[in-house]
Amino acid sequence: MGQAAEDEFHFYAEVRVVSSPRRPELEGRMGAILGITEPTNPDTPPAYAVMLDDHDFLVQFEREELQPTGRDRKHEDYSY
Repeated sequence: MGQAAEDEFHFYAEVRVVSSPRRPELEGRMGAILGITEPTNPDTPPAYAVMLDDHDFLVQFEREELQPTGRDRKHEDYSY
């Protein structure tokens, strides 16, 4: 088998919120992944901390709640 394609869910990947049961008002918003959890249990999928455009705090999402746009943001866009 060929090598797996690069994971689209990586640091600074631009994503759109496609589902947010806990915060439905965030659906459709765009942002960038600035954090990825590293669960100790291999059966637990990682969660993603996203800085949404027009927000100054991170919001945590599950993978299925996000859709990558295929674009990356720049580290400098989030340096303070």
